[in-house]
Order: sequence, then C-alpha cells, then structure tokens
Amino acid sequence: MRVIQQLWVVITALLVALLIPSLAHAAKPYGVVTVDLRPEIGEVPTHLCVVSQGQGPRTRQRLSELFLPHAGTELAQVNDLVLDPATWGSGSDERPCEAGGACLPRVELPQANVLADDLWVACTSDSLVADRSTRDPRVLVMMLEHLEGSPPLLESLKLTGGVATIGVQADLSRIVVTARSLGGHYDAHTRAFRAEEGSDHSELVALPLAPRCHGVEVELPGVRLRESDRARLQLRAHGVDLDVHTCIGPLQGSARMHVELPRAEGFGRLEVELPPIAGETPTATRFAASWDTAWPEGELRLDPHQLAFIWAPPACVWAIGTCPTATLEGGLSCEATPLADGTCQYLCPAGGDPNDAHDDEWVDVSPPVAVSFQKTDPDQRWNEILQRPGQVLSSYVDGDHIYLGAALDGWSRDVPGSRISHVELLENDGSSRRYAVADVDALRILAPGASCDPLRYRLVGDRRYQEGAAEIRDGAVDFGKVHETARLLTFNVTLAQGGGIAIMYADAPDELGRQVYFTALGQLAANFRPRDPRYARVAYELRLGGTLGQWGYFGPGSIGEPKRQLAAKLAWARLLFEPAVIVDVIPPLSFSLGVGVGGSWPINNGDVTNTGRFNWIISPSLDARVALRRWVSLVVQGRVMLREQTSVAVDIAGSDPVFGLFSNASLIGLYGLQFSF
Repeated sequence: MRVIQQLWVVITALLVALLIPSLAHAAKPYGVVTVDLRPEIGEVPTHLCVVSQGQGPRTRQRLSELFLPHAGTELAQVNDLVLDPATWGSGSDERPCEAGGACLPRVELPQANVLADDLWVACTSDSLVADRSTRDPRVLVMMLEHLEGSPPLLESLKLTGGVATIGVQADLSRIVVTARSLGGHYDAHTRAFRAEEGSDHSELVALPLAPRCHGVEVELPGVRLRESDRARLQLRAHGVDLDVHTCIGPLQGSARMHVELPRAEGFGRLEVELPPIAGETPTATRFAASWDTAWPEGELRLDPHQLAFIWAPPACVWAIGTCPTATLEGGLSCEATPLADGTCQYLCPAGGDPNDAHDDEWVDVSPPVAVSFQKTDPDQRWNEILQRPGQVLSSYVDGDHIYLGAALDGWSRDVPGSRISHVELLENDGSSRRYAVADVDALRILAPGASCDPLRYRLVGDRRYQEGAAEIRDGAVDFGKVHETARLLTFNVTLAQGGGIAIMYADAPDELGRQVYFTALGQLAANFRPRDPRYARVAYELRLGGTLGQWGYFGPGSIGEPKRQLAAKLAWARLLFEPAVIVDVIPPLSFSLGVGVGGSWPINNGDVTNTGRFNWIISPSLDARVALRRWVSLVVQGRVMLREQTSVAVDIAGSDPVFGLFSNASLIGLYGLQFSF
C-alpha cells in the first residue's frame, strides 16, 4: 500500500512538470501584423528589415550591425547611416548608384536620443524574388511600434510579393500597432501608420512607400547608344551628376537606356550630354526633359538641347575648308567644324568652355527649326528649315547672286605693250560684264548660275586676246595662265604721207638744184609679239608695202645754167619688204626700227628713158608710235632711201643729149595713222 502511494506521488509530479509550461505558453499573447507595402512607383521591396526597441525571439541583431563602417570615410562627415551591401547579399566592392547620395540606402533613427545599438532588427528577403535580390536590391527598413505597452517582440517575419507577415507577442485586441519607414531604398516617414482593419489576433497596415530612386526608360531621339559610348556620356538629374557606370543600364545599340533617377522635389529635370568624338557625324549631343511631379510618367523622351547637322556646300562655288556662320531662330549661334569631305558640321547652340559643363545655358532646340546662314565678302544670308537632328542641309543663295573670288597676284598687268586693263566675262546670251584689274590684287565676281562649268572670259588691254576658260574651284575663279590667251599674231595697216629731199653724192655736178619730192606710204604688216610677259615688251613685224610719190631728172635745157632745176617731176613708185622690231618704252609710246629691201620705178613707161627702168633699193626706217586707242596709233616716221639714181643731162653730142646717172640718198619724213586688227 505504501508503494502504491509513492507511485502516485511520482506520477503526479511528472504531470505537473509537463503541464505547467504548456499552460504558461497557452497564456502568452500572440498576434499577426500584416503590412501591405505600397510603393508609389516601381517594384515592391525585395528585402525587409523590421526594427523594434525590444529584443525578441526574431530580433536578435542590433541595428548598428547593418551599417557601413564610418571611420575615416565621407559618411562620417555627413553623419549618414548607410546600409552595408551585405544586407542584401552583395559584396562590399559592389558600387550602387549614388546620385550624389540621393540614392544611397540611408536610415534615419526613430528618435534623436536613441542610438543604433539600442535598437534590434530582424531581416528577410522576398521569397518570390530571392534569386534577383542581389542584382536589383530594394531594401526597406521599417519600425514596428505599440502605441500602448512595451515594445513588440517579433517571433516571425515573412515577406512575400510586397506583403510582410510579422508575428508578435502581443494581444492585438488591446494594443494598437503602428508602422513607419526608417529608410533604406525608400524615404523615411515622418509619421506612423495605423492598422486599417483587424481582429483580436491580426491587424492589417497599409504602408505607402516613396522610393529614393527609380529606374526610368529614357529615349534619346536620333541616337544609337552602344557600350563604347558609356565613357563619354554625361548625365545630370536635378543638377546632380549621375555615375554612368552605376546609374545606367546596358547600352545595346538603341535610342533607349535605363536610368536610375533620384526622386524630384517639386520639379524634376534630366540632362544628357554625348560629346562627339573625332570622325563622328553626330545628330544631337545634348538632350533634356523636365517634369513637375516626383517622377516622369512612363517613358521619358528627351528633347534635343544641342543638335547637330551637316551643311553640304554647292560644288565648286564654295571654298572647301570654310563654313558660313549659322544661327538658329531665336539668335542661338552654332559652332562650325569643316570636315575632310568638304562639308561643314554644326553644333547648335555652340558649346562654351569645354572644361566647364555648366557654363552655358541649355535651351530647347527641338526640330523643326529655322537655320539662318551668313557669309561675308560679300555679306549674304539664306535660310533653311532643319526637320530633324543630323539632317544634311544644302541650301545656298539664289543662283543669280553667286559671287566668286579671283586672285590676280600672278598676273603681269603693267608690261608696256602688253598691259591688261580689264577682264570681260562672257555670257551665253551674248552679254558680258567687265571688271577692272589695274591696281587690284583680287576680284569679287558676280557669276549667276555658276557651277563647276568653266567661265568664259576675254582680257582687255594693249593687245588682242582670245577667249579663255576659267576653272571654278573652291569658291574662286582660276583664270590660269592668262597671258597664253594673247594673240601671237596681229596685223596692222600704216597710212602716212610726207616728203623729203634726195641728196646726190659722189661726182654729181655742183650746179644741180635741190630735189624735193612728195611721198605717200602704205604698208600691211604682220606683228608677232611673244606671250611670255618677260619678253612681251618687244614685238617683231614683217611689212609689205611701198610708197607713191615723185621723182625727177635734169634735162639738157638747163645745161649751162648756174643753178640747174629739175626738168620734170614724174610719178614714182617703190615696193618694199621690210622686217622690223618694235620696243614699247612707256605707255603709250613705242619705237620701231626696220630695214626695207625692194625696188623703185616710174609709174609711166614713157618716162623710163628719163629715169631708168628699175632700181634695187635699201630703205632703213625709224618711227615713233603713240597709241590713241588699242586699234589706232599716231605714227611719225623717218626713212632713208638708198641706191636710187637721178638722170642728169651732162652734155650734148650733136643734137642728142648725153645723160649720166648719179646715186641719191633720199631723206623722207612721214606722219600718219596705223590701224591694228
């Protein structure tokens, strides 16, 4: 009996030991808080850390353990609490998009007098997207509080698709639970949010979230972005520079890129700059867009703020390597760069100091926009509409107002006898335009409808010139070797009159009187003048012509007279072939020296008995010419006739006179006109 009593005591003790903890556990309160995480834009958090002031079964880690160490870093200066990438499973060497600190996962402590070491935290990741968490982390640090009673003790934590389920040791029928964001990748709240609905054992809290940064699809019209362009991309969001390596997604050869933008406070703006590189033909180099909300709605299409275009000059009539000034409507000047192919590349508006990206104002220049071009010498303007960035424009002034330059520095314009006074441009309709070339080194020529076809021209000066063809290259007229258009051979006719004396010499009788005769000269000459300006001062002529005049004889009737006179003056002709050389001294004076060879005879055959039939003669000449016009000159000539003879009756034999022939030298002076053609 005693043994049985002892057995019951043991059984009773065992039952008490087993039942007391179960009863105690059953008496412990428990509730479930469901938090609906509602971002205003973008995806739900991938990681959740719930902070409590009390250490519990689940909150076993101090909040300070989640932060980056601050010693010796810039973070220590600004006193920011930034989450360590290890919080979401990334390495410490991974660089997030910072955006000047706006995108860093910062945490704000709930109270000013509370340290991070005084708070406890429990973290988890979304069970649905855990495999993507390290590549696109979105961490929310949330504070769970009781309005009444001790801090909640977390027993369980689960995150599933934006819904957090938190198990707490609390009687939710008596305690009001609030939640608020302390930061992370979302802005910290300045107020707490109560449960919207619930029961004795569960409550539902809707927690709005404002992401610090959000990925936006950005389009740059007319541009194809590749990974090789990343290094030269420059982005600014709300005035803050963005790191192109961490804030921009992959560049895959399209006009779109994924950009992490920080939240805008009242007014947002994104500026993108893509400076051109050598050898590139850009379409636009600056883009920008603005919005008046926290985030742009949908895809963000940027407007060009510095666009590029090409101007292709007309062939031949524009100087390669030069560009007209270009201005967009509104007075925005453009920067021109001559390209190797002869075109001009423009960036509008012109950039400022290349070392300061903020020194110039960004202005919207979205096409279509009017472009005004201007050139000098002479001042001319023309306009064209730019329809799209990168377009090739090709307008120019109206065809009737094309001007070309012409350099005259290679011309020899002042050589006596080969002076050039004008150049005459010939039109197909028979008209012409004349330009003076004396005392100028260059011409500005109006060339209506000019193209690459040569211009017809003719020089005007002392000489006669053939029509030439001037090439048009690089906006200038190249007349080439203009002296080669001079005519080598010209002709002239000389008509002169005068007279002179015939002087007998040797053994002529002393009593013979003076012989004075009238002479008229006519000559046709071929004139050859070298084209080379070095030798063009001297010309050569071959003359064919002669004289018509008088000749006389002394008859027997004057024998015995103290001063014998000519018996008669007969009509006399001379024929001369005369080579000559002409030297131009100073305009308009030139001198000519020639030696003629020919013969002379009486025109009337009946006079042969008194004069002789034919005499071979030599006739040197010297004349001075004064050019009155290019085609007419005044000529003064001195000429000598040698080897002519005068018949003189020296005696009478019976009834017949005896004649002797005596040599003469005739000195003749002539004046007249010379006509050239």
